[in-house]
Amino acid sequence: MQHTRHFRWKLIHILSILAHLGLVCAGSVSYVYNLGQNARPLEWTSLKISNADPNPCPLTLMDGIGSWGAFDVAGRTLLMSCIFVGALGLTINVAAFGMLLSMETHRVALTEGQQHWRKQIITVFACVLNIFLAGAGVGMAGILGTKIIESKSMIMPLVWASIQAPIALSTAIFDAVKNYREGQDLLD
Repeated sequence: MQHTRHFRWKLIHILSILAHLGLVCAGSVSYVYNLGQNARPLEWTSLKISNADPNPCPLTLMDGIGSWGAFDVAGRTLLMSCIFVGALGLTINVAAFGMLLSMETHRVALTEGQQHWRKQIITVFACVLNIFLAGAGVGMAGILGTKIIESKSMIMPLVWASIQAPIALSTAIFDAVKNYREGQDLLD
């Protein structure tokens, strides 16, 4: 972190790391909260199937598994997706930020062109992966927005997914701009 001229670039990477960490925390807290709210013992008396029952499937009974309320399997899968995308984004951004910071120091054994190409390879992968993470964040925010009517505990993952998506896209743009400017400096 010796070079102060890249302060905004470093700041956006740190914000991206914090946004993904927030998404992991919000998804985890919401998942544990909803798991505790909806974990009640299964009522075996309601699962009896009689010959007079027009719907013999025990999973659709209102007293059995079907009455878990708003936090159904899709809600659990959605929160697990928030945790997974947040952890993946956290890992990708910490690794890319660490590798790019280690490339900031100039090595005498490498030419400027070789150093630039190493940075460019890391930056291209970081840009592409951050664009995918931004798309996943937009998709999750949209789905969480539809599920928020059923469960108010999905508000925090929705907020963090809404924060994570533009920050991941901004990180990709900042990386691309920084890489382009360093390439122009190399040509001068």
